Amino acid sequence: MRPGVRPLAGLAALAGLLLAPALALAGDPIMPLSSVHGGMDCTGYSVIAGTDIAGFDVHVISVVAGAGTAQPGILVRASGPAVDATGLGAGFSGSPIYCPDDQGVRRVIGAVSQSVGQYGNTVALATPIEAILGEPVVPPRSARGDPALLRSARPLGEPLVVGGVSPAVAAPFQRAAARAGRVLYVVPTAPVPGFGIQPLRPGSAVSTGLSSGDVYAGAIGTVAYTDGPNVWAFGHPLDAAGRRLLLLQDAYVYSVIDNPISTDAVPGTYKLAAPGHDLGTVTGDGLSAVTGRIGALPPSFPLRVRARSLDTGEVVTLNSRLADESSVGLPTGSSSLSLVAPMAVDQAAATVLHSSPARQSGAVCLSIRVAGLAKAMGFCNSYVATGAPSSTSSEAAVEQLLTSDLGQALQSLDDFQFGVPRIKSVQVSLTLAAGLRQGIMLGARALGVGRPGRRLRLALTLQHPYGNRERRIETVRVPRGLPRGRYVLSLTGTPEDSASSPGTSTVTIDLSGGSGGGGSTGQGPRSLAAVADAIAAIHRYDGVRGRFVRTGPAVAAARALAAAAPRPRPQRRRPARSPGGGAQGRLFRDPGLRISGTARLPVTVR
Repeated sequence: MRPGVRPLAGLAALAGLLLAPALALAGDPIMPLSSVHGGMDCTGYSVIAGTDIAGFDVHVISVVAGAGTAQPGILVRASGPAVDATGLGAGFSGSPIYCPDDQGVRRVIGAVSQSVGQYGNTVALATPIEAILGEPVVPPRSARGDPALLRSARPLGEPLVVGGVSPAVAAPFQRAAARAGRVLYVVPTAPVPGFGIQPLRPGSAVSTGLSSGDVYAGAIGTVAYTDGPNVWAFGHPLDAAGRRLLLLQDAYVYSVIDNPISTDAVPGTYKLAAPGHDLGTVTGDGLSAVTGRIGALPPSFPLRVRARSLDTGEVVTLNSRLADESSVGLPTGSSSLSLVAPMAVDQAAATVLHSSPARQSGAVCLSIRVAGLAKAMGFCNSYVATGAPSSTSSEAAVEQLLTSDLGQALQSLDDFQFGVPRIKSVQVSLTLAAGLRQGIMLGARALGVGRPGRRLRLALTLQHPYGNRERRIETVRVPRGLPRGRYVLSLTGTPEDSASSPGTSTVTIDLSGGSGGGGSTGQGPRSLAAVADAIAAIHRYDGVRGRFVRTGPAVAAARALAAAAPRPRPQRRRPARSPGGGAQGRLFRDPGLRISGTARLPVTVR
């Protein structure tokens, strides 16, 4: 603890009670806004490092009346050893301010909540305690109106804090957050060993958690007020989304990161902190506070991501538990799963490969178990692609592709509005390898004659990228009922994937706080079975297709006659089919090798 930083005293000493707020089951006394005035010298409380609550001096400059329906605020200046070096910033929101009344009783007047853009971040607006507790707020007649100041003020927007991922993995998600007007920070490690469960009391660090476990995400703020198990925090909204079902967690503060200038691009001073233990449920996200209750946890489900390296056999498994807000209609328009799952997948991929090579091969299988469906929703896809991380994405092409497919599946689930999908578990399985596990067809020949309904062996010549040629035997089934004669078997493999192909752009994570949600358009799937079908449709066949095309003198004559005939007036009709031809069908695939390219070979059917 820094010299001069005053810790929050306990209930044991009378002096401590006079200096700092203690945990009071009945709630600490409050001061109405009508009694707050400029010139008051008070004390604010917040965690500066670790879990100890420190005090700092707060001088009330004035009460600022809101214009129109805007609520008033309390303009304050903070000082003292705890904040002189950094000022106030994100993470301080909710820091309670205690002032003595005329009888010397220390009362809560409000909580730090908004920056006014002052260099050094020592001047801020506080939300009156009456607004935080949901009571009507009537500004006193002496309060001065300053609409310009209130327009320039902005909440000390609590950054989304993610842990269990590397900075490189978090980079595309940070850009997505920035596009949505949010800030996302990466915490290098989980809280230090020995970090025990912390009681939530005024001044404590608190987290509204989307997830906990190996990959965790949440927003860090400060407890403004407690009354028994009930908790009020932040002094401003998280997303202003109303009813919530998130994890109420304690938090550990590593340090306050000093940045005296706050802009849209550079968010200013903030607390580098990590969510801790699950203590209860965040139940509300109002205009003046985030509220919660200690005790029962919100609905949640496990997320398990397992990645295996095809090169080394190494296996990485990440387990997290995600808050499930589907029963309250996904208040922000997207689920915690849509943020945490792609991030966990990217982290598992980077960990198992120990790198992000430009040329990669891999596969992903998604399984979502939902109550009411006997079979799990999901899909499996394979990927072979070239594409290095760039200035716009730190993901290699394969990682972009699988993240995009995963995001598309989760969006289908988020779009479901005709019921409450109770998710039981989500599992993602990955297999990854450096290099292109691909064989390009150079030629093929039939080994014998074909017989309708029977299998025909083919000899293929494949070229491995940057490697050797391979000769292998594959079998195809000759269509039953195919007439005898001579044919050309046309083989078409699956090309290398492209991250720029339609439908394969990097997933966009909705961090807009409700402004970017799907909305109640009624255009989404109307049953869980339809959701399952939409997710299953993400699967792409990655094998070899082919068709038998009839050849010979009679076929050539028929084609020439058709070409010489006069063309009738254009009419809507079915496309003509080549004599002896047919639609391409799935012939064979190798789950361990992407066979690409084309080949044509003569086949005799008897």
